[in-house]
Amino acid sequence: MKKLLSAVLALFVVAGCSSKASESFKGKTYKMTVAPANMEITLGFDAAEPRFHGKALNNYFGGYTLDGDKLTFGPAGSTMMAGPEEMMKAEHEYLQALPKITGYTLEDGKLILTGTDNVKLEFEEVTSPAK
Repeated sequence: MKKLLSAVLALFVVAGCSSKASESFKGKTYKMTVAPANMEITLGFDAAEPRFHGKALNNYFGGYTLDGDKLTFGPAGSTMMAGPEEMMKAEHEYLQALPKITGYTLEDGKLILTGTDNVKLEFEEVTSPAK
């Protein structure tokens, strides 16, 4: 009986771990709208390598480090096109916030990034059209 109970408990532990482990942002793209610029910012993650990319006013890209639920972004490179002042300001503030990110959560198709200086960025997953 003890062996059966141990086996059942082990099964629950493995099942619990695997469902959490299957939750990942890798290979997905997210978006958010920034007010007052009413600008959509995307954030995507490579499926195989720890690389991120996205588009605000300009395209941007870089690397990240993931350790459990601890997430940090490396320096972002970007294209350098000009645009309306409020969009340039929103993009600048967003790119300044990325290095402050220290963690993330996934909730109901949302990616929530949190960090120092009360940084909180909330993205919704972009669904791909059916093929």
